[in-house]
Amino acid sequence: MELQEFTDKVVRALEEFYGDDTRIESHEVYKNNGIKLQGICILMEGKNIAPTVYLNCFYEQYQRGTEFSDILSGIIALYEGNQVSQNLDIDFFLDYHKVKTKLVLRLIHREKNRELLEDIPYQPFQDLAVVCHCLIVNEAIGTGSVLIHKHHLESWGIDEEELFKAAEENSPRLQPVSIQKMGDMIKEIMGREVEEKVEEICSEYPQDKNRLLERTLEDMVKEIDRHETTMYVLTNQGRYYGASCILYEGVLEETAKKLKGDFYILPSSVHEVILVKKQGEDREEDLNEMVREVNASHVDPQEWLSDHAYLYQKEEKRIVSLD
Repeated sequence: MELQEFTDKVVRALEEFYGDDTRIESHEVYKNNGIKLQGICILMEGKNIAPTVYLNCFYEQYQRGTEFSDILSGIIALYEGNQVSQNLDIDFFLDYHKVKTKLVLRLIHREKNRELLEDIPYQPFQDLAVVCHCLIVNEAIGTGSVLIHKHHLESWGIDEEELFKAAEENSPRLQPVSIQKMGDMIKEIMGREVEEKVEEICSEYPQDKNRLLERTLEDMVKEIDRHETTMYVLTNQGRYYGASCILYEGVLEETAKKLKGDFYILPSSVHEVILVKKQGEDREEDLNEMVREVNASHVDPQEWLSDHAYLYQKEEKRIVSLD
């Protein structure tokens, strides 16, 4: 059975399960880096918003022999667990003056999103593309965003220059920059993991918890500090699509002052980049190889940004691609 046949079967089963008061819609969803997923929306009467349930993983389970009834139960459970209780006020999206203050920049790979970018206003940046999103904050769904398409500009009566000008002004305010030493970020992440592990170990002996936690964290910090290099993680405070912070005015210039010279930009993902001070005889191909290896083994395909490093030149105030 092909994915489309499976989707049609799921839609018919959900229509029968939920009845006439519910509309089931299937659609192909474009994700970052050319990834397409098959999604369905279960829209209840009187609601203008519903979560999208992606069927690709359910289809794979079905191909591996999972009973269709179990697949359907999983889809229903996922939907029920993510239902939105309130309607979303989307009227503001029709008014550019209301949208204008919520526009932000995002950075994606240009070639891998070539098909998507045919309908998207964008600015080229090295081998990447700068696009705009509108942030949406709602009590029911939290924080989400809408990618701006060309037809939005037509309905608002604005051009790309005005769009990007607004997004450039908003981004540092709405998604402030965060620059953290690599070692400090590792300590923060590992500290949480260590604390959880100590909690588990000391569940039967709570009196030993604080002593063991303190000693373990102390040893961890000493080991990280011993290997600490001049590396920084650049992202935004939400750590979501934070690689775009390299576009913020003055950020790279200030980093060059802090590092006292040129530095490499390693694209960890769309969410962050790693800044590494340039040392005398760095082998740039080794940096590219490291980026490719990390992409292959640790980065979700949807979060991949680029497969090579960049060099920021302090005196010229420019970025040079190392591909």
